[in-house]
Amino acid sequence: MIFMRTTRRQLLAGIAGSTLLLGTGFRPIDAAAEEGPIRLGFIGPLSGAQEIFGAPMLTGAQIAAEQINAAGGINGRKLEIVARDDKAAGPEAVKQAQGLIGEGVHLMFGAIQTAVALAIGPLLGPNHAVLISCAAIADSLTHESFVPNYFRISDNSYMRYRALARVMAEKFPDVTKWTGIFPDAAYGHQSWDGFVDGLKEYYPAIAKKDVEIYDPVLTKFGATDFKPQITALMRSPADGLFNNTNGADAVTLLAQAANFGLDRKFKVIADGANEFNVPKALGKRMIPNFWTAMHWYYGGYQDTPIGRKLYEDYVAKTGDKLPIGYVEQGHAAVLAYAEAIKKAGSTDAAALVNALEGMTFDTAKGKRTFRKEDHQAILDVNFITFGSDDTEQGWAVTDFVRIPGQEVIEPANPGKPIEFKFK
Repeated sequence: MIFMRTTRRQLLAGIAGSTLLLGTGFRPIDAAAEEGPIRLGFIGPLSGAQEIFGAPMLTGAQIAAEQINAAGGINGRKLEIVARDDKAAGPEAVKQAQGLIGEGVHLMFGAIQTAVALAIGPLLGPNHAVLISCAAIADSLTHESFVPNYFRISDNSYMRYRALARVMAEKFPDVTKWTGIFPDAAYGHQSWDGFVDGLKEYYPAIAKKDVEIYDPVLTKFGATDFKPQITALMRSPADGLFNNTNGADAVTLLAQAANFGLDRKFKVIADGANEFNVPKALGKRMIPNFWTAMHWYYGGYQDTPIGRKLYEDYVAKTGDKLPIGYVEQGHAAVLAYAEAIKKAGSTDAAALVNALEGMTFDTAKGKRTFRKEDHQAILDVNFITFGSDDTEQGWAVTDFVRIPGQEVIEPANPGKPIEFKFK
């Protein structure tokens, strides 16, 4: 299989676009329109270790813009994506957000890392700007750190990691001793809290067994040597491992861990967000019983017109037949803005906040709703696992689980910390 990659120059170039064609839910709008394109600002990692998430997300946004523009635009105006590299760092994200606002771009999306979303949040209200984050999942963003001009189009830690624990209880009822490895950062600890809370609820309820939780192992972003952490994991009595290292960090960790026999020690690895990046990197060395959360598994949504069209356009654009879910996140954010602008008849921030609150709209992952109280999206949560095969690739998706978000979402409680049931 040949994979083609969009270059950074292509990604950062003008990027206008959009074609939601017939059957995908968008139509040209006849309302009076202002002159010039509607500019949406993408802020995400387009360099460094996290580029493997940011670049595909930007590609998905480009495709959405191309689709919408081909269908006539929004209120008679074309969409234009203005991309900025935040280098996965809060201070740089603030600098880029300020630059976009200074250029008159007040509608932003991306913000993959929680630290980035938290850093940009205070800029929104005073500058009449809106941010739709596309993968930052720390619970605090829609709880104690909530700001009214912020919306989250992805699931959150509570939803994802409790749902992942539910899948483990269903698929591996005999794996009752768990530990974890993740960065020593807010999102890492919150993901572990959610996973442990889910283990304590779903194992007794589904597997009819209690679980034992062992101290997790902490890492730092950008590490190149995980041998001390791997040694600690090998000494743990646990037989199930929760992993929430991401991107290049996860690939390095798991490649090094294979030399220590980590895949033989742990009966299953419950992975937080690496999607296809790990199996693509490991190839024929891909470890067994690796379950990963997906922002969007394209194979599970080929029966929806938008999902099928996004997949076809992505393959045509990149040559890559295995899009990670971050592609859909960028695509969905642009669709959300398009629907809200159509609904509000304006690009004014206050009008768009009002339009986005409680809005239900179609995406490649099915219908999404922004909960009015805390602006958290209600959407499916996806998980897949892999098995070996005889192809050059060396692996294939062997199982897919889709859990409706309404079954695992927490009560809305903006301004207050999340409350776990069993932690």
